[in-house]
Amino acid sequence: MKQSLGLLEVSGLALAINCADAMAKAASITLLGLEKTNGSGWTVIKIAGDVASVQSAIITGASFAEAHDGLVAQKVIARPADGIIPDVMQPQANVPLLPEAAHAPVTATDDVSWVTCNLCLDPACPRQKGEPRSLCIHSGQRGE
Repeated sequence: MKQSLGLLEVSGLALAINCADAMAKAASITLLGLEKTNGSGWTVIKIAGDVASVQSAIITGASFAEAHDGLVAQKVIARPADGIIPDVMQPQANVPLLPEAAHAPVTATDDVSWVTCNLCLDPACPRQKGEPRSLCIHSGQRGE
């Protein structure tokens, strides 16, 4: 059976997580991911599944987002042609959020593309790039 792709863009990460939860409970879909877009804190929810399930899930998610004044856009692409969206349609199974050596200290020569805080480079820091510096767990320890 050919898969279809659903995209739901909402305002805010918390609303995106709630919409993804409602969509997953409403229909048999695969959550491909959440992606922060540029500007205004918008987040895109990507889902896949059979056409009817994806349409049902997108309608549910859009209704939920609209009720919370956060709906930006919605789109269902039924049975996209081969090669149109090659990377999005393949969910990545068992991909760790952090590398195996996350417990090791970060040095200047390490690849830090997986680190979320660009101030302290600590993988345990909950601060995201662009958020206030006060959210960094090392905010008062500069230069030590």
